[in-house]
Amino acid sequence: MKTLPSFWLTNISNRNISLTDLNLTIKAYSSINLLDKRHYQYTLEQLQNSAHSGSIFKKSNKLAVRKMAPKIIHPNMPFDSETYIPSRERSLYNIKEEKYEELTLSDEDFAKESADIAQIDNPTINIKK
Repeated sequence: MKTLPSFWLTNISNRNISLTDLNLTIKAYSSINLLDKRHYQYTLEQLQNSAHSGSIFKKSNKLAVRKMAPKIIHPNMPFDSETYIPSRERSLYNIKEEKYEELTLSDEDFAKESADIAQIDNPTINIKK
């Protein structure tokens, strides 16, 4: 099997790194293969020039040029599709519903109060009590 050429860059900083001569931004803590023809159209000469005197060289304290592809580690976590997921029946907060006597109004009291407010707003209205 023929191995394809690769040029791996790994961003080891917690910030996105911009490579101006390649017009490319590498996300924080990510690795990319710049010779992958499905995603990039760089030549090996362009990448080597950038690594020797371009933006890869200038940001070499934040970027690492890799010779091999990084290994992807998948955690071996067992998954049981029949696992019981508890419902959240209880809350941390207790909600109290309190009734205040001074806030309870009958329909008649509300109508009288509304009429008084209407009389104050517009004194020309003559409301019978």
